[in-house]
Amino acid sequence: KGTMLEALFSGRWDKEIQRDAFDQIFLDVNPECFQQIIHNLSVMNHSSEGNKTSCLQIEEELLPTLQHMIDYFAILDTASFTDISGTAIKKNDLQSSSAGENRISTNDQKQVTQKEHEALSNKSAWETMTFDEFPSILKNSMCEEQKSMKAVNEALQRIKRNLEKEHDFIKHASAQSLDDIVNLNVRGMPMTAKRSTLRIFKDSQLDRQFDDA
Repeated sequence: KGTMLEALFSGRWDKEIQRDAFDQIFLDVNPECFQQIIHNLSVMNHSSEGNKTSCLQIEEELLPTLQHMIDYFAILDTASFTDISGTAIKKNDLQSSSAGENRISTNDQKQVTQKEHEALSNKSAWETMTFDEFPSILKNSMCEEQKSMKAVNEALQRIKRNLEKEHDFIKHASAQSLDDIVNLNVRGMPMTAKRSTLRIFKDSQLDRQFDDA
């Protein structure tokens, strides 16, 4: 939960995700690596809580691509890779603070109700008040209320930041229009890529060939 992969298929961004001519979500990623990620998630989904072991299996030459894809989708729960021969290869620690912020707490989302959101409109006043002029019993009660309001505000701001990150990811991961999805025939092998991917290197032959201007 809370990964960019979950955000992609959460339904929150359906209106912004470009689909191909067959109404399928198009992902411009390595299909072999993505297939292994989906297989691993499927195995974990059918495993018991205490036995959610990674079973990624990939050619060693594709490990950097797989590592990049795990970072890209912010999938942090995979402890190791295993190549085709069965040799375990430990992956780099992905528990960085920047990646950790990609996770969105479901509890936080449930806590921030419309009523609480409206109450935050006066948060500046709540944060600066000390309540010293009130009796101690009333002061303690209002201080507790102040702490609750601050916690709600922090949760709301955290959700806002994560939604902004999700939106940026969706804009990057999804084709911007149907014209951005290019079907290729490379020596008899069908391939599909985003036009923007083919044009990464400006003024290159690929850039000029697929310039739709």
